[in-house]
Amino acid sequence: MHKVAVTTMSDLDRLRDLAGITSEADTGDDVERTVAGHVDNEKDMIMKQLYQMGAQCVELYKLMATTPDNSDYPHWWQGKVIKASDYLDQATEYLANELQAPEEPQE
Repeated sequence: MHKVAVTTMSDLDRLRDLAGITSEADTGDDVERTVAGHVDNEKDMIMKQLYQMGAQCVELYKLMATTPDNSDYPHWWQGKVIKASDYLDQATEYLANELQAPEEPQE
């Protein structure tokens, strides 16, 4: 994966706001982490990946804006954009439904 250069701090700030990301400096919280071995922090890893995806979407959108209106893109490339959108939609729907589902009664 390549690094995406986001051109202005306001782009990063908008992505952080959209994702609801706050830093330790924003909250005033003092976080101390002690690691002995592997810590599987899936939520943090996924949130970082989503942030990177958002930055890449902003960059791709800006690149698209620089191309002529009658541009023709390869089908394989269009397919990747469509597939990425479909996967993100499915992941969003799954988590939204899981969070809204009523708890199963315990017997």
